[in-house]
Order: sequence, then C-alpha cells, then structure tokens
Amino acid sequence: MNPSTSRFALRIRVQIVLLAVITVATPLSAWAFSEASGTYQDAVRQEITRQETLLDDVRTVYTEDARLAFEVAAASARADALRPIRHEGRTAASEYEIAAQTAFALRSTADSGSFLHDAYRHRELGYDLPRRLADLQRDKPGRYGLEPEATMRSGDTWVMWGLGFAALAGAAVIAGVVAANVVRPRVLRRPPGPDRRRVIRNLQLIPQPALTRTGESRLAALLQLFVVVLLMVLPLGAVYAAGGEQRAQAEAARKASQLGTAALAFGQRMAFLEESRRAAELTELRAMARERASLETGIAPGQARHERVVAAVETRAAERVREIAEYMGRPPTRADRVDAATVTTLAEDPEHLSDLRDEQKRQVSFAELASSRGVYLGAAAAMAAIAQILVAAAVADGRRRWLLWPAGAAVCSTVLTGMALI
Repeated sequence: MNPSTSRFALRIRVQIVLLAVITVATPLSAWAFSEASGTYQDAVRQEITRQETLLDDVRTVYTEDARLAFEVAAASARADALRPIRHEGRTAASEYEIAAQTAFALRSTADSGSFLHDAYRHRELGYDLPRRLADLQRDKPGRYGLEPEATMRSGDTWVMWGLGFAALAGAAVIAGVVAANVVRPRVLRRPPGPDRRRVIRNLQLIPQPALTRTGESRLAALLQLFVVVLLMVLPLGAVYAAGGEQRAQAEAARKASQLGTAALAFGQRMAFLEESRRAAELTELRAMARERASLETGIAPGQARHERVVAAVETRAAERVREIAEYMGRPPTRADRVDAATVTTLAEDPEHLSDLRDEQKRQVSFAELASSRGVYLGAAAAMAAIAQILVAAAVADGRRRWLLWPAGAAVCSTVLTGMALI
C-alpha cells in the first residue's frame, strides 16, 4: 500500500457524517415549514371562499327572496281569513279583494327564477326559507365542500415533518459536540507502521476542544464550539417560530372571516324576522283601530257590527301572519339539510359570536408571541455571528483578554435565546 496515502480519524469521519446530516436536515426542515405555511394560507383562502358563498346565499334568501315571499304569504293569509265573510258587507269585500289581488300581483311579477312556487310553499305558514337555502347550497358542492379545517391539519402534518428534521439536525449537533470533545485513547489506536496510511487527527471541521493541550486553548475552543452550536441551532428555532406565527395568523384570519360572516348573516335573518313581526303587529293594530272606529257615533248599527266582524277576522289574520313570520324566520337546522356551519352561523346563540371573538383574539396573541420569538432568535443569531468573528480573531492573535468580547457576545446571544423561550 502506498505509504503516502492518508485517512481521517474515526472522530473526524463521524463529524463529517454529522455535518452532512445537519446540512441536509436543516434545509429539509425549512422546506417542510415553508410547505406548512403555504398550506395554512390555502386554508385561509378556502375559508374566505366558503364564507363569501355562505353570506351570498343567506343574503339571497333572507334579503331578496324572503321579503317578497312574506308579503305574498301575509296577503294570502288575510285573503284566506276574509274569504268567508266577503259577501257580508262592503268593507269585507274590499279588504278581501285588496289582499287577494296583492298576493296575485306580487306572485305574478316575481322573476322566473323566484322560489314562489309550490315546492317551497307551506299550506298555512308561508314559504320554507331554510329549504330554499339548502337547495342553493346543494347547487354549489365545490364551494361548500371546501374543508379548511382538514387543510389546516395537513399543514400541521408538514409541521411535524419539519420538527422531525429539526430534531434530527439537533441530535446531530449534540453528537458533533460530543465527538469534538472526545479523543480515542492512545492505547486503543493502531500503532503506525510502514504499510499503514497516515491518520489525520487535527482537521478542524468544527472547533475541537479535545485536541487542545492547555487550559487557555481549551477554553477558547470550547467558546468557539459553543458559538458554532448557536449558529447551527438558532436558525432552526427561528424557522419553527415563523411556522408558529404563520399558523396563528392563519387561524386568526379564519376566525375573523367566520366572525364577520356570522355577524352579517345572523343580522340579515334577524332583520327579516323583526320586520315580519312588525308587519304582524301592524295588522293587529289596524284591526284594533277598526274595532274602535266601529264604536264611534254616526255609524249605522249594521255597519258597526260588520266592522267589528272584520276587525275580529283581521285580528285572527294578524295571529296567522305572526306565525308565518316565526316559521319563515326560524333558524335552520340540520333536519332542513342546511350546511352544518350555516346552522351554527344562523342559530340564536350569542355565545357562538363570543367564542369566535375570543378565539380570534387568542390566535392574534399567539401570532404576536411567535413573532417576538422570531425577532429574539434572529437577534441571537446575529450576536452569535459577531461572537464567532471575535473569537476567531482572538484565537488567531493569541490574546486571552480578547476572549472577553466574544464571550460577552455569546452571553448576549444566550440571553436573547432565553427571552425567546420564555
């Protein structure tokens, strides 16, 4: 064998393997966290699309369709109540004709795409708005089939991969530190011979405290090794903090979208319901006013009696209109085949909005905390880089007092790292 050839010592070979592991695992960890961030943003886009579609359908049903449908149902209810007495007097006949013609005219002038047909009509309670909403949602399976929660879980899977790669890199760093501080005892080394290759033991891939012979040199090597470890580990922490910030921001954005949609959609349903209730109250007030008017002097007894009959019928019609308002404005349920998220959004549950608001604030706090951690870790990495420059200069010049400067920078880096972890 050629005696001029040489080989690395086992310790050096182990360090080469560990450095290769760190070199591969670190960018893989960053890539996995990057994929997680992209997946979280996809979840936000899906949430916004879904909430926009939900809000648009709720607006179509409770703002555009519901008002006309209620007017038709209320007019039909009055006409049905007045029909039995329409031949008993002029007042009943005229009120019946007004109600019947109003219902007919409104139904006739409705658009061809309107839902004012028998498929949604209840025999006594107007129109089934939740069923109309369910049909609109069934026509958009692509948008309502979006699953932001599942997409967020997919992002969490990428985070787990990123943490796995980061853990692998961290384990390699620890093993590298151990290898840099351990030298195989001389009694276990193979003795050199003329036919053996020369063993290279002094290669400084990373600082090697095990090779130093004096206390001063060992202290400098340990300091330099500590700084190198910081430079290897801190970027992994910064990447993890950035990933946590991205997730918290995505969750906060999703909750904000849900909160805005819930407030608007619930408000639209309640606005229709309150407006319909007021219409029923107005019908009842008209009946009460008609009955009072029948008691005034100057009205023939027969006409007064007829007015009271009409007033009583209109009072019953007002009760029916109130029932129609409650039926049409009721919150949808899963039995109506409405999307589960829509059921929750339109439900009369004040705690739902409060829970969304609290969760959104909590995620914003998480994002702020993760952002602060990233800033501290970035500053710690910068101080570690400065410490590396200073310790290299001190070792090259051989001045012991110069080690105080890199030591101070390393302490600052450590303190900043601790602040990031608190």
